[in-house]
Amino acid sequence: MTYQYIFGPVPSRRLGLSLGVDLTPHKTCTLDCVYCESGKTTHLTIQPTPLVDLNIVKEELVDFFASEPVLDYVTFSGAGEPTLHDDIGNMVQFLKTRFPRYKVALLTNGTLLYEKDIVRSLLDIDVVIASLDAGTEKGFNQMNRPHPRLHFKQVVEGLISFRKIFKNQFWIEVFIVPGMNDTEAELKPIKQILSRIKPDKIQINSLDRPGTESWVAPLDPVALEKISVFLKGAEIIKAPCTRDAAPGRGGMSDQIYAALKRRPCTSEDISRMFGIEVVEAEEYLHLMLKNNLLKTIKLHRGVFYTVKNDAVKQLKPESTLTTN
Repeated sequence: MTYQYIFGPVPSRRLGLSLGVDLTPHKTCTLDCVYCESGKTTHLTIQPTPLVDLNIVKEELVDFFASEPVLDYVTFSGAGEPTLHDDIGNMVQFLKTRFPRYKVALLTNGTLLYEKDIVRSLLDIDVVIASLDAGTEKGFNQMNRPHPRLHFKQVVEGLISFRKIFKNQFWIEVFIVPGMNDTEAELKPIKQILSRIKPDKIQINSLDRPGTESWVAPLDPVALEKISVFLKGAEIIKAPCTRDAAPGRGGMSDQIYAALKRRPCTSEDISRMFGIEVVEAEEYLHLMLKNNLLKTIKLHRGVFYTVKNDAVKQLKPESTLTTN
């Protein structure tokens, strides 16, 4: 079975071995962040709608879990904002009732947590990881480029009220972009808001893959350490530990393409993600390049492969890829 909406499992930098569940078409979001590794937002919205067919998502999950894989989490993530699916609660309950042995996580920008219906749909999730990249309306508008009807105060109050209601693990990630939110003047209001939210964990992150805007750069490790201290011991998100990947389903090219639709990766990332040798990963990547499905971007960490904007939506079966 070739999957449209689930991908991986992948070694996550925060959640161990994680199966991704993508409930939004690329790239549907409430924000158009300058650093987003999934690329520019093409559908900027704050209105939850039935974005994908959940019956198909459920069929894919049933097929995948038939082999009883070993996982740390099933994670709502991907190339958009998961809470924009108006029935995400349905998927949460499906996972909790059909596959209760697996923990469920949500990666969200946190912008819709002021909506009571959305909050109620998330209460059974084991870990919710939300974002807070600015401490002021001006910084929020410059860095996160929100939908015009989305206001910073509303987002912050949503994060604070969600923490009061949500009884499981609630983490906040602060993404640092040099020149935008790495000074004490910018970090101080972020720190004040974090003290009001009182998350279980604070994490700081910096560019690891190509961002939406080419001028976005990673912050050097020394500066990240200083910010960690300033934010009272915030955890710096680092590369995942190398470990065996859970077996995927379908052709390897399909699995690799599905991952690259969500995030740019190096051949080393693909090797670690799918438990194959780097040489083998490069063979698949070069074949997809030859078939005009991918493009490359050179960054500090190496050469990244990502899906071309004009590439086909769904990868052709491996047997039809041109090898000449």
